[in-house]
Amino acid sequence: MGKKKKQASPEEPQADKTAGRKKQSALQKMERPNRPLTALAAAGLALTAYLTLTKWLGQPPVLCVAGSSCDIVQQSRWGAFMGLPTAFWGFLTYASLLYIGVRVRNPVSHWKSAWTVSLIGLSYSVYLIAVSMFVIEAACAYCLASFAIMASIFAVAIFQRPKDLPRFNFAAFARNTAVTALVIVGGMHLYYSGVIDPSAGPKGPFLEGLADRLAKNNAALYGAYW
Repeated sequence: MGKKKKQASPEEPQADKTAGRKKQSALQKMERPNRPLTALAAAGLALTAYLTLTKWLGQPPVLCVAGSSCDIVQQSRWGAFMGLPTAFWGFLTYASLLYIGVRVRNPVSHWKSAWTVSLIGLSYSVYLIAVSMFVIEAACAYCLASFAIMASIFAVAIFQRPKDLPRFNFAAFARNTAVTALVIVGGMHLYYSGVIDPSAGPKGPFLEGLADRLAKNNAALYGAYW
């Protein structure tokens, strides 16, 4: 006698459908804004808005008196990018994260966007902190505060990663976004180095020496006439 083929239990398809529905329900549209993300992004937005306004108004931020470490960092060539205060670019980054936290309700798009933007922001923040510590050799409390906020946002993105994304290769996604962040920060470094815009790069030794001499002599104007 031949062996009887095992018949599929009628309960098995039902179990598969139930599991599928559960997986789908986990990825349903978010009903509320992402509170941790929006709170941190709002804090970063307020900080960078304040720094941008003080820069445009020509006023030093609180606890950033002339000659202090904070002032040295703010007045360095890294204090602006493409003619705009560096804080303004941070403002745009935090504004994007705030928009994601409030308006982007699709869980997959929400998480991928928050991860990508916060990773780019964190990479730029790490770059600026490294420059201030090892090149300028001065620390800025506002920069450190922004770094802490952006690092916290990225930590939130790591913690909130959906675990059941269909056909999703997290390793490849993380690698691609990391490469994107490195390319962006690398382009900014070329800008600050004077490769892209010579006027944004370091000054020549003669000009730096002349500026130091004028500053020591309290010269208000240097010129010549015939």
